[in-house]
Amino acid sequence: MRERHQYTAHGPVRVVLVVEDDPAVAELLAGAINDEPGYVAVRVGKGTDALRALETVNADLVLMDIGLPGLSGLEVLDRMREDERLRKVPVVFETAAVAAHAKDMRARGIAAYVKKPFDLNDIVAFVKKLAPVPRAANYA
Repeated sequence: MRERHQYTAHGPVRVVLVVEDDPAVAELLAGAINDEPGYVAVRVGKGTDALRALETVNADLVLMDIGLPGLSGLEVLDRMREDERLRKVPVVFETAAVAAHAKDMRARGIAAYVKKPFDLNDIVAFVKKLAPVPRAANYA
């Protein structure tokens, strides 16, 4: 995990890049993350948009669908791992087709994923575990 922190008027925040091509699912995920004190979600709908966003957004975590138009989520992960700046950013995948992607996920060492349909509480738990807000944060 990177040592730098991003701040708002209320204290440090963690930025989660949500990469999801279904607008309703993206809105649901981003809303759940934004409802958590100390977290801000940034949404994009395609793999190429995710790579562009990661050039300027200092994401603490990427929550990404595997089945994206253009570059798949797995291809985005491959490109992230090639970039020294992005290599250690945690990625949580969400997919409805776990069986179809199981071999590719194992080959990449992916253990963190959520199967669609998912429980938003599971998503939020992954976010909090992989990108915890520093304890000094005050969100009263």
